[in-house]
Amino acid sequence: MRKVARSLVLIAAAAHLAVAPIAYSTQSFALAGDVQLPSPYVSRALDAVLIPIDAVVRTTFALDAKDQGVLVLSVQPGGVADQQGILPGDVISQLRGHKIVNPIDLDEVVYYWINHGSYDFSFNYYRAGLIATSTALITLELYSEVFDIASIATWQSWSVATSFSYAEFYSEYSEEITSSYESSETTIEETTSSEEFASEVTSEETATEEDAANDHDGDGIDDAVDTEDGNEGTDDAADADDSGDDAAADDAGDDTADDSDDAADDSDDGGDDSGDDSGGDDGAEEE
Repeated sequence: MRKVARSLVLIAAAAHLAVAPIAYSTQSFALAGDVQLPSPYVSRALDAVLIPIDAVVRTTFALDAKDQGVLVLSVQPGGVADQQGILPGDVISQLRGHKIVNPIDLDEVVYYWINHGSYDFSFNYYRAGLIATSTALITLELYSEVFDIASIATWQSWSVATSFSYAEFYSEYSEEITSSYESSETTIEETTSSEEFASEVTSEETATEEDAANDHDGDGIDDAVDTEDGNEGTDDAADADDSGDDAAADDAGDDTADDSDDAADDSDDGGDDSGDDSGGDDGAEEE
């Protein structure tokens, strides 16, 4: 009887583990216990697996506090992300001025602009805490390209010194990845067809263009108030606060003034010499 009861307990435990969300130890980052990661999303536009960033993800992958957006877990070899140099571990924060909070946001922005005849997409992403930009050409053909869902298990994946296993992650979420990939198409089409979404992305596009015109170094700080570089929006020749180019200009100005003074001194000396020589000649004649 005890053997039967023990067997039932083991069967129940196995069943529980089979349906429990996957968890990964994060002892490498001094976290106690196990944590659960959010569900993955397969991006049609980037050919990449993305997950939203919450407190657990930020700690698990040791992300910087300013890494805001969605985390790239894996990319398809030869896909859009791979061709643009976007790597697993990068955090995509903006796309054409639209802040990316949820992974599907990225596909919605791309799908909207493709259907309005625009195919150039500028991505802002963080890598090791530093901001970077990549511009991709994404056509409807690329966006609609169908790939084998099972191949996602072999995509280039995140590699970091934690106990996270992409293979285990994919194995646990393979069914969810498939179903969400199939259902996302309808969600994207419905969202991008709304007037509210159209108004939002077009206004962001305009604001981004204006910001770019006033932020020459692309660090997200308006040139007029950016004190960390020489692109403050003021001509160096007229900028008294510029410590770089103005200093050089000032030196050049000083040199010109000095040269003029020297020329004037030489002229004066020449006049004195003439007088002295004349006096000397008179003395010689008298002798």
